[in-house]
Amino acid sequence: MARNNLSVYISYLLRHKPQDIGLAMDRNGWVSVNELIEGINREGTYTLDRAKLEQIVAEDSKDRYRFSEDGTRIKACQGHSIDGVEPELEYLAPPPYLYHGTTEAAAEKIRSSGAVSKMGRHAVHMQEDPAKAWLSATRWRQPPVLLKIDAAAMYEAGFRFGRTENGVWCTEAVPIAYIAAWLKEPV
Repeated sequence: MARNNLSVYISYLLRHKPQDIGLAMDRNGWVSVNELIEGINREGTYTLDRAKLEQIVAEDSKDRYRFSEDGTRIKACQGHSIDGVEPELEYLAPPPYLYHGTTEAAAEKIRSSGAVSKMGRHAVHMQEDPAKAWLSATRWRQPPVLLKIDAAAMYEAGFRFGRTENGVWCTEAVPIAYIAAWLKEPV
């Protein structure tokens, strides 16, 4: 069993389908660490213990998971598609520009629809660091596109921005009028 596959499975459970292993999730996406471990082991595809879970969280390249202060609960910081789950965001003014990684095919859909949409998730995800957004775009194994978003202009126009604990910026949608550049190479 590859640890990466287990990490992907944990992400799937914490972002999209906690019910697959009977997890009770609160409105901010927190679940019991013990229930997560027991549910994964009961399901049978993977074997998980506390030490392995801590290692997965510590080594995650996107820093996507958080343990509660007392270590009894865990959550994904963002990316949820579960109705009623609201990630804990710090709402504040964004930096002047943010970056959204996508693919050429998705960029065409964005152009035709007129906006970057949240596509069934809680929000559109953006990065302050263009390299992180580029990395996100390349994971789809399709030609990547990096969108440079004029976040300052959006904020001035009344759009609301929140930042997760791991530095991902979130907003409801990005109209194409606020896309300052469509880049096919990393910045």
